[in-house]
Amino acid sequence: MSAPRHVVVHASALSAGADRLALSSVDDGDLGVIDGTEGTDVVVVRGAAPAAPVPDAALVCRVEAERVRCYRVTGGEPGEEVESTVIPASMDLFDRVRGIFETDVLRDRAVAVLGLGSGGSFIVRELAKAGVGRFLLLDHDRLEPGNVSRHELGLNDVGRFKALAMRDLVHRHNPAAEVVTSTLHVNGQTKHEVVEHIRKLGADVVICATDTRESRLLINRLCLQNELPMILGGVFQRAYGGIVQRVIPGLTACYQCFVDSLPGQAGDTEISSEADAARFSYTDRAVLPQPGLSTDVIPIALLMAKLALLELLGDASPAFRGLSQDLVAPMFQWINRREAAHAHLPPMGTGVDELSVLRWYGVLLPRLDRCPACGTKEVVTTDEVYGSPDRRNGPVP
Repeated sequence: MSAPRHVVVHASALSAGADRLALSSVDDGDLGVIDGTEGTDVVVVRGAAPAAPVPDAALVCRVEAERVRCYRVTGGEPGEEVESTVIPASMDLFDRVRGIFETDVLRDRAVAVLGLGSGGSFIVRELAKAGVGRFLLLDHDRLEPGNVSRHELGLNDVGRFKALAMRDLVHRHNPAAEVVTSTLHVNGQTKHEVVEHIRKLGADVVICATDTRESRLLINRLCLQNELPMILGGVFQRAYGGIVQRVIPGLTACYQCFVDSLPGQAGDTEISSEADAARFSYTDRAVLPQPGLSTDVIPIALLMAKLALLELLGDASPAFRGLSQDLVAPMFQWINRREAAHAHLPPMGTGVDELSVLRWYGVLLPRLDRCPACGTKEVVTTDEVYGSPDRRNGPVP
């Protein structure tokens, strides 16, 4: 193999102690990657030790105290130095976000993400980029070609279980992350196994990104029973808008409260696949899939990721501490387009004091005393949960 013009070296590959490694080629040979795979293309020399003749190698990498230097092999001997970039190990990758929070805090935090569709995959990617150290990724589906237009995974992952492919995506952003995967289908038969996975991980927060009411109600109850905070989100038909709900056991309304209080909104869900369409079809006519765009799904997923970070960081970030004073509602609603229930809204224009598209609204959703999932005789007052009345936004019509 001929030497590339630039080399990317994974620091973790050199720390294993191997003296010979493989060199993979990218961009028609312009870029070489040393990722730790065993091979004969690269000779690793540590410290000041001289490099012996290496007639069968393309590169010599000298590991020094503070850097790695790569040399093209010419005539069996190290020759011209090649430009190189070292990918650091562990949390060094997240130095640029330290002005917002100490990334060491997130290294020990754990998130369980149940459902890895278009929204769930975006949330996982953002949390991995922020430096979250431990994940449970659970989804029973394989990636299909039709998923790719909205998913963080691509055509090269088609046919793979989403959970396993998303593990690789996490490690591309955070190689040191601990990732547990599961291909369980969340239902009444698997609920004990799902809980066991969450307990073993020691999850600090659960992200519910599944796409059926049945699975959401089940996950809602499991989180309440195990006193785990849950962030849940979903999009409306054709993703003209969506909701995000934060469920804190014993404090906020739960998903069952939402379904019982606002059945119209709870039933307004996106039909994004043939399986979804089959659930909604009538006996005399079929219902066609009507998925929304990725750009319409991402705003909902992004707020879910931010709320998850609020739960994980607590008081560790001054910047997020201020944000926590704004995101006090138990539910938030976003409107992408003036359709369906929001077709009557005026165009956004330049107004700031009326309902509009492309804005978040906090929704007051009180707990139901008789809720079959979270109901209690000791109901916390809405003022105690959400602050004084002048800080509340009413439900979006």
